[in-house]
Amino acid sequence: MTPSEELHQLIQSMNMSEKRYFKIYSSRHVIGKKNNYLRLFDAIGRQDSYNEAALKKNFEGETFIKHLPSEKNYLYHNVLDSLTFFYKEKTFLARYCNILIAIEILYNKGLFDQCKKLINRSKKEAYSLEKFSVLLLILRWETLIYIKDEEEKNLYRNFDEEIRILDIVRTQSAFMQLAFNIQIQVDKGNVSKALITESEKRVKQLYPKEKEKTSFWINYYFHSARGLLFSVKNNQQERFACYREIKKIMDEAPQFIKDLPLIYHTNYNNLVNGMFVLRKYDVAEGLIRKQRFFLQAHGIKNPIVQRINFLNTAENELYLHYKLGNVEEGLRVIKKVEAEVKKTKPSFSPVLYDLLFFMAVADLMAGNHSSAIKWLNRILNAGQDVYFRKELQLNTRLLYLIVLFESNDWLFENRLNATKRMLAQETAFKLQSDILEALRVIFEDNPTAKNKELLKKKISEIKKKQQRSNEELLNKTFDFLEWIEQKKAEGKGKWG
Repeated sequence: MTPSEELHQLIQSMNMSEKRYFKIYSSRHVIGKKNNYLRLFDAIGRQDSYNEAALKKNFEGETFIKHLPSEKNYLYHNVLDSLTFFYKEKTFLARYCNILIAIEILYNKGLFDQCKKLINRSKKEAYSLEKFSVLLLILRWETLIYIKDEEEKNLYRNFDEEIRILDIVRTQSAFMQLAFNIQIQVDKGNVSKALITESEKRVKQLYPKEKEKTSFWINYYFHSARGLLFSVKNNQQERFACYREIKKIMDEAPQFIKDLPLIYHTNYNNLVNGMFVLRKYDVAEGLIRKQRFFLQAHGIKNPIVQRINFLNTAENELYLHYKLGNVEEGLRVIKKVEAEVKKTKPSFSPVLYDLLFFMAVADLMAGNHSSAIKWLNRILNAGQDVYFRKELQLNTRLLYLIVLFESNDWLFENRLNATKRMLAQETAFKLQSDILEALRVIFEDNPTAKNKELLKKKISEIKKKQQRSNEELLNKTFDFLEWIEQKKAEGKGKWG
C-alpha cells in the first residue's frame, strides 16, 4: 500500500466526531496553510478510492498542489496528531502515557509525596485491569523513590513484586501461544492424537500452583485451550463449561468487558457455536439476541468491534435459519445486512468470509443461484490477497460446484477440474477430498455398480471422518453429506 493510499484509508476510517475534532485541531495548530490542508483532507475524504489525478485536476493552478507529496505527508501526521489528542483521555494506554509523564515530572522536581500519591493511585487501576507492562514501569519509579529514601524493606518488596509480575506475564504468554497453536493446527487440519496429548500435558504444566500467580489472562487462555481440546475430542459438555467459565470471570470483572469487548464477543460466539453443536437452537437464538446488544448494554462504542459483532451475529442468524430450514427468514437476514456487507472492506476481517459463505447457503436454499454465486465469487476472489481458513476456502469451492450443478451452469466442468487440482495439493484435508469424490459420482448421475459401491464407500468414509475431525464443532459449515444423501434419495431406487 502506498503512502497516499494509507492517507486515504486513515481519513476514511475516521468517524464524524474525529473529523470534527481534526478541523478544530487544525485551526489551532496549522498556521497560514490551514485552509489548504482542510480542503485536501475533505477532497481525499470524498474519494471512494484514492485518485491522485482527480486531486490534481480539482486543485489545478493552485500553488500548494505543486508540492503534493510533502503536503500529503504533513496532512497524514497532522491527522494522527489530532487523533492522539482526541483519544488522550479515552483509552487506558493513552491515559497512562500521560500519567507516566506526570510521575517523571513530579520526581524530577523533587515533589516525591505527590509522586508517590500518583503512583499509588495508578498502580491500583493498573492491577485491576492487569496492565502489567505499564505496572512494571510504575513500579520502577516507585523503586527509585525507595532507593532515594534508602527504604530497604520496601525496596526488596518491590523487587519481589516485579519478579512475581514477570512470572505471570511469562505464563500468560505461554498459555496464549499454546491456545493459538491449537487453533492454528485445527484450521490447517493438522490435529493429531500426539498434538492433543502434548497440549493437555502442557496445559497442566503451565497452570500456576500458587493462587497469587494466576490472572485474568492466564484463566482466560487456560479455559480457551481446554475448550479447543474438548472440541476436537467431541466432549461438548466440557467444552461448553469452559466458555461458560470465561463468561463468568468476565461478568465478575465488568471493566474487562469494556476494556476487551472483542474477547467477550468471541466468547459469546463460542457459546452460540456450542449450542449449535448440541442442537439446542432455542438456547442459541437467545444467546444471539444477547450477543447482538451486549455493546449497548455495556456502553461500548468501538466501531471495529461493532462491525465484527454485526458480521458474527448475522452469520449466526443465517446458520440458525439454515439448520431450522427457515428459508424466508434467511433471505430476510440477507436483505437486512447486504448493504453493510458490501461496504465492508475485503481486508477487514476473516469473519466477513464466514458470513458471505452462509449468505450463499441461504440463497442456494432459496434457489437464488446467481446471488449465491455472487457471494461465493467474492470469497474466492479475496482468497488471493486475504488470509482466512483453508477449510473455508475449500468448502467454498465445494459449495460452488453444488450451486453450478443445481443451476446447470456451463462453467461446471471447469470448476470441477480446478477443485480436483486444488484438493490434490491439500493432502491434509481428506474429508473435503472424500466429499468431492461423492459429489463427482452424484454429478455424473451414472448409477453403475461401480459408482454405487464408490458412493456408498465415500458416504461411509465421510461419516467416519466427520466424527473423528468434528469439523463443525469449531467452525460452522454447510452439511455436504446431507445434500449428497438427499440427492441419492431423490434418485429413488437407482442408487441402491
